[in-house]
Amino acid sequence: MLCRKRFALLLSLIITINLLTSCMFLAEDTDLSIHVINVGQGDSILVKTPNGRTMLIDGGEPTAGRSVVSYLRKNKVKKIDILIATHPHTDHIGGLIDVIDQFQIDSFYMPYKIHTSQTYERLLDAANNKGLKATPATNDIIINLDEDIVLYFLGPLKDYGDDLNNWSVVVKMDYKVQSFLFTGDLESLGEMDLLTAYNADFLHAQFLKVAHHGSNTSTSQRFLEAVQPRIAVISSGKDNSYGHPHREVIDRLRDFNMAIYRTDQQGTIVIKSDGNRIWSNEKPYYH
Repeated sequence: MLCRKRFALLLSLIITINLLTSCMFLAEDTDLSIHVINVGQGDSILVKTPNGRTMLIDGGEPTAGRSVVSYLRKNKVKKIDILIATHPHTDHIGGLIDVIDQFQIDSFYMPYKIHTSQTYERLLDAANNKGLKATPATNDIIINLDEDIVLYFLGPLKDYGDDLNNWSVVVKMDYKVQSFLFTGDLESLGEMDLLTAYNADFLHAQFLKVAHHGSNTSTSQRFLEAVQPRIAVISSGKDNSYGHPHREVIDRLRDFNMAIYRTDQQGTIVIKSDGNRIWSNEKPYYH
């Protein structure tokens, strides 16, 4: 009788473990996810692929570094396969100092534009301390990030002098039939250069990270006509002193009947895709 009870208890334990294991397996995220992290007036975007590859684009201000690191750890990021600093402005590169300190980085890309700010120097020092070499981001780079996921570096296309925003690294990510466009702080001049360098079919993307926090210096009508996004995400700080996002940009986006998300109003935005569809569990701020 005692043996039967022990057997029954053991069988129950095995079934419980199997159920827990099955639930854990089912809970694993097998979709591509794009996390536009709320870092206030700045940019920081985490990309996680179905097979666990990671890309981080920018890190917000230096004061955002700890929260970006915390967010990465919360989302089970162990290392960063590709790190991109889009351009030398503090609200894009500042938080990357903490990220480089805390994580293994496999590849680090930034535009070949020297800057003299203290934050820029600290970023280079952090990379040097980890033995991390910054690779110049040029428009001929193509990376197979994961199965069926390809990154195309589209810009910067030329020397923009001291116009740091137009030095922004522009990345197009293709996943099966869906495309995602990350534009940093690119302004209308850089947008026109993209339109000249690439045909509209190639620039077409279902997802657009709206450039320069929704400033009216960017997201021109011609650029939107080429890209034709269905989902747009704006990263900006709540009640920021620049008035971002500007009303005319919101109006242009709404004219295209797309789903528009805002970190200043909604916090961190997570967009997912299986390569055939794109969705979010969050309702858009404008639709």
